[in-house]
Amino acid sequence: MKKYLLLLLAVSTAAVLSAAPLRQPNPIRQHGKEEGMILDLNKITLGTLNDVEEKKQYLSTVQLEKQRIQNYMLRQVYENAYTLYRRGDYQRAQEMAQTILSIDPNFTQASTLAKQASHMGAYGTISESEVIEAKFQEANRMYDSGRLVEANEKLDEILTIQPHNSKALAWKKRIDKDIAQEYSRRGNVAYDEQDYQRALDNWYNALLIRKDDPTLVNKIAQTENLLRKQQVKEAMEEAMSYYNQGRFVESYTVFERITKIQPGDTRVQKYMSQLKDEIANSYFTAGNKSFNAQKYDSAISYWTNAKKWGADASYMDRLIKKARNAKEEALRRKQEAARRAAEEAEKAEEEQLDEPIETVTVEGGLGVPGEGTPTLGPDGNTVAQGIGGGATRVSAEASAASRQKYIEGLDAFNQDDYERARAAWIVAKQLDPGNTDADLGLRKVEELTGIR
Repeated sequence: MKKYLLLLLAVSTAAVLSAAPLRQPNPIRQHGKEEGMILDLNKITLGTLNDVEEKKQYLSTVQLEKQRIQNYMLRQVYENAYTLYRRGDYQRAQEMAQTILSIDPNFTQASTLAKQASHMGAYGTISESEVIEAKFQEANRMYDSGRLVEANEKLDEILTIQPHNSKALAWKKRIDKDIAQEYSRRGNVAYDEQDYQRALDNWYNALLIRKDDPTLVNKIAQTENLLRKQQVKEAMEEAMSYYNQGRFVESYTVFERITKIQPGDTRVQKYMSQLKDEIANSYFTAGNKSFNAQKYDSAISYWTNAKKWGADASYMDRLIKKARNAKEEALRRKQEAARRAAEEAEKAEEEQLDEPIETVTVEGGLGVPGEGTPTLGPDGNTVAQGIGGGATRVSAEASAASRQKYIEGLDAFNQDDYERARAAWIVAKQLDPGNTDADLGLRKVEELTGIR
């Protein structure tokens, strides 16, 4: 925002100066028309901007138009700054040139003008010829040492100060010719080495200077064709390599790149059509395998990709719906089983609390009460019947451990891990033979799996 405020300030200042009494008979040149500065968006056919690439294209177009307007306004400011310089108002010329540079630091003419205006403000107008002569000598030294581009830039500085300097114009024409010859030579060397891209880069640079050279234009056209053939050949080899490795998606991507280099190639279009079918079939087959393995999310993903690659959309939609229904049904069954197990466990626990304390009848044995008498230890713990009629004490610790094993088994059961649940409940019964919850769990596992 600050940049554009500076630009508007500079333009308004330029407008005031151009209308001031000091104005010379030759007015400051104005380029273009104001109405031509604004992009007529009604003439742009972008359609509905529902695609990412279309949005990028639109934003890029707007950005380019903003840049064009900025360049137009900066050029106006520069021409007014140069007019001030020619009138001898070096301070304001320098200020306006600095304003341009704060917006566009790469505006080389503004940079040269700012330096020259500063120099002239310090030493007076009589020193301009000395400055020009010094720049000529520097350009000559650069030219003699083969630094043609730098010599050319130095001549541009002279022409910024004196646009009609005949000596600078003549030298620049000569140097431009030498630069074009050098670019052309480098292009020829690159062409002989079959580095067609480097050859084209150099020849295009030469063409910027030798715009009407038909020989150069023909060489560029022929080399562009050779480069396309070279790129297509390399890309075809890459695509076929991916295809032979079974990497169909990568192969298809390379073929797409070929169509941008050489549109309308029927052979490439045939390969792409075959690849689309193979990719779609691969996704379809993978989806079937996932569905049969009850991996419903993977199946949905595979079938969705198959549809993107050209598989029958209505058939894929039916399969996707089937997988979603199966997923919901599996989830429902799992939740129902967990709910029933939890209810049965809760019911069994309530029944156990409501039942009176069971007695253990022991048939004989040393120091054992007679038949029908509950077997209790001195600490009040239940004594369970042991092997051969002996009594086995179930301590509070064993009872707690048995209960913990029952909970572990219940957690495994809710995760459909029936084997782990059965093992935990067997241990619970071993710790406390009177653990009725473990009994119920084992019976449930037997019903579901048939394992005793």
